[in-house]
Amino acid sequence: MEQSTNELEKRIFHLKTLNDVSREIVFLENAKEIVPTLLLMIMGTYGSMQGVAFLLNDERTAIDIFSERGLDESVEHSLAQLIECECDKLVIEIDHGILLNDGSVKEGDNKLLNFFAAKGFALFSPLKVKRKVIGGFALGPRLLGDSYTIDDFGLLRTLINQGAVSIENTRLLQQQLAQERVLKELEIATDIQLSFLPSRVATVQGLDLAAVFLPAKEVGGDFYDFIELPENKLGIVIADVVGKGIPAALYMALSRALIRACSAHEPTNLTKAVCQTNILIQECSNADFFVTLFYAIYDPATNKLRYVRAGHNYPILYKKNKNHFLTLRGQGTALGVFDEIFLEEKEFDLGEGDIVVFYTDGVTEAINSEREEFGAKRLIQAIAGSKGQSANIIAETIKTHVEDFANEQDQFDDITLVVLKKAVAG
Repeated sequence: MEQSTNELEKRIFHLKTLNDVSREIVFLENAKEIVPTLLLMIMGTYGSMQGVAFLLNDERTAIDIFSERGLDESVEHSLAQLIECECDKLVIEIDHGILLNDGSVKEGDNKLLNFFAAKGFALFSPLKVKRKVIGGFALGPRLLGDSYTIDDFGLLRTLINQGAVSIENTRLLQQQLAQERVLKELEIATDIQLSFLPSRVATVQGLDLAAVFLPAKEVGGDFYDFIELPENKLGIVIADVVGKGIPAALYMALSRALIRACSAHEPTNLTKAVCQTNILIQECSNADFFVTLFYAIYDPATNKLRYVRAGHNYPILYKKNKNHFLTLRGQGTALGVFDEIFLEEKEFDLGEGDIVVFYTDGVTEAINSEREEFGAKRLIQAIAGSKGQSANIIAETIKTHVEDFANEQDQFDDITLVVLKKAVAG
C-alpha cells in the first residue's frame, strides 16, 4: 500500500513538473529564452546548484546557445573549443542520458562526458529533435547528496523532450515569419519597380517600339524608359541595378529619376547627361550597388541613333539591307562605381526594316534544367525567326523562346527587353 502511494505521489509530481515546465516555456518566442528557462526549471526540480545547457548550430559544428548556472566563465570557453574540434564524435554519438559520477564513464570513452565528469557534474542528457542530437544538458550533484535514479532519467528525458518540441516549434515559426517577410519584401520591391516603368511605349513617327518586363523570383533592379526630348528626338534607356530586393528597387528608382533629370538638362549631349547621372548617384547614395546602362537617342530628322554604353550588355542590331546581325559595342564604365567615368559615344544610320533589341542579362543568362544559359546565339536566332514581324511580335517571340528554354526553372534575374524597328515606307 505504501509503495503504491509512493508511486502515485511520484507520478503526480512528474505530471505537475511537466505541466509547470510546459506552461513556462509555451509562450517563449525563441530558443535563446527556452534553453536557460528550461535549465533553471530542471535544476529546481532536481535540487541541483550546477547546470549547463547548450544548443548546437544548424550544422552541429559549434555552440549556438549556451546557458550555465553555478559555474565560472571558463567552462563555456573550454566546452566551445571541445565541441568545435570534435563535435561529430562528442555530442552526436550520445544517444541517451548517462550518469557521470558512478564510475561508468572511463577515461578516453568520450571527451565531452570526460569533460563534464571532471568538472563534477553528475549526469548528462542529450537534447534531440526527430532523433537528431542538437544539444545537451548536464547537471551537478543534488543539493542534499541524493543520487540520481532511473525515474529521474525518465522525467529528465520527458522535460528535455518538451523543451526540444518548443525549440523546434519556435524555429519553424521563425522560418515561416522569415519567409513571409521575404515574400512581402519581394511584393513591395515589385510594386516599386513596376510603378517606375513606363505605362505605355513611346510613339514616334517611323518607329515601331515594344517592351517586355518579367520580374524575377528575387526581384532585381532592371528598368527601361522612353524620354521625350526636343525636336521630336527620343531617348531610350535600359539599365540593370546589380542587387536584389527593396534596396535594389529603390536604387533603380533613384537611377531612373536622375537619368531623366540629367537628360532634360543636357538633351543634346547624352555623354554629359550620363556622366552627370553618375556624379549624382555617387552623391545621393552610399549603397553598395552599381548600375549598368545603355542610353540611345533616336533623331527622326536624320534617322540616326547615337548611344553610349555604361557597362551594359551589347544590344543586337539587325541590318535588313545586308541581312546581317551585329552588336552595338562601345567602351564605358558602370554607374555608381567611380567618381569619373569614360564613355565612348557612337552613332549609326537606322535604315528601313532595321531592328535593335536592347536587353538585360536576365535574357541571355536564363538557365534551363541542365544549367545551360540561353545566351546571345539563341537570342539572335529568336530575332532572326521573327524579323519580318512587328516589334511587339519580335519581343513576344524572344520572351517565348526564353520561357520555353527555361522550362519552368526558377529565374533569379529580371527579364527586360526593348525592341525598336524602323518602319518600312509605303
